[in-house]
Amino acid sequence: MKAARLYGVRDLRVEDVDDPTPGPGEAMIRIHACGVCPSDLRAYTGSSLSGGAPNLPRTPGHEWTGIIVALGESIDGVDPAEPSFRVGDRVVADWRYVCGRCYQCRRGVFNYCENLRRGVRGGFAEYGVAPLSQLRVIPDGVSFEGASFCEPLACILNAHGYTRIAVGDDVVIVGAGPIGLLHLQLARNRGGRVIVSDPIAARLEKARELGAHDVIDASAGDPVARVKELTAGRGADAVIVAVGAAEPIRQALEMGAINGWVNFFAGTYPPQELPVDPNLIHYRQLRVTGSHDFTPHDFSTALKLLQFGILRVAPLITHRFELSAVRDAFETTAGRGGLKSMVLPA
Repeated sequence: MKAARLYGVRDLRVEDVDDPTPGPGEAMIRIHACGVCPSDLRAYTGSSLSGGAPNLPRTPGHEWTGIIVALGESIDGVDPAEPSFRVGDRVVADWRYVCGRCYQCRRGVFNYCENLRRGVRGGFAEYGVAPLSQLRVIPDGVSFEGASFCEPLACILNAHGYTRIAVGDDVVIVGAGPIGLLHLQLARNRGGRVIVSDPIAARLEKARELGAHDVIDASAGDPVARVKELTAGRGADAVIVAVGAAEPIRQALEMGAINGWVNFFAGTYPPQELPVDPNLIHYRQLRVTGSHDFTPHDFSTALKLLQFGILRVAPLITHRFELSAVRDAFETTAGRGGLKSMVLPA
């Protein structure tokens, strides 16, 4: 089969490799869609390949969907409640395989499982293999491309669990890329009045299309001052930072109102130090939170939101590439061209 193989910084090649074989309790899947994620991009551009990257070459990609073409042997003692899968099922794969037994899992913090392993192999390929426990059947009416948003949307659901948004709250989303636009839709569905800040005019236009009540051109003035103008001087009840850079993070803290919530959603690569006046947090009683990855329940909930059209993801897809052009997909995303780039191996 054909598969993309990452050898180093901006060295992504499509090569012939052996077809994968499903082991006991696994499925072989013909991959139909895989989205380019910021974490894929960090490896591609080298910002997260420090320390020698001993696992190269590898096939990247974890936002993938497809059709089951073969099943491995059954496993003795499988829980009868485990959903059955058949050849021909359309499925989406959850890459985070958690043990359910460690200290973190037993206290419900599955996204920090101490025995976490990648149960799903790279999605920028014609075929992939995944444990049945990591698969969800894609409901009728949800496309392969749509279901590939389950993973980023699950991360967003986890973040909103650490960010209180009450009906009528003023909510600022800093960054209007695909992630920020998903945050926008979820915040609006939770009853928030949503303000989106970004320096790219086309992204602000998309934010309005997807329901933003106000937008701020971050390249044309002080976004903090504009937030204050739009909130009668109070600031925002919740701010979600969907970009990993020091200046937007600093601005987000200044945007927060008394008793406000500020969530750092995006990782910052390379790591940066940020000078912060602690009095800003102290005297406004800001609740500053971080969020990382997702739980199995978040993943299932994400699929439900897509199934019932509660969030729209089709407008976020601006570029589609064949597997042979996967490097173009990465370069387009690296250059902030459009919004979501989708690779379609099938």
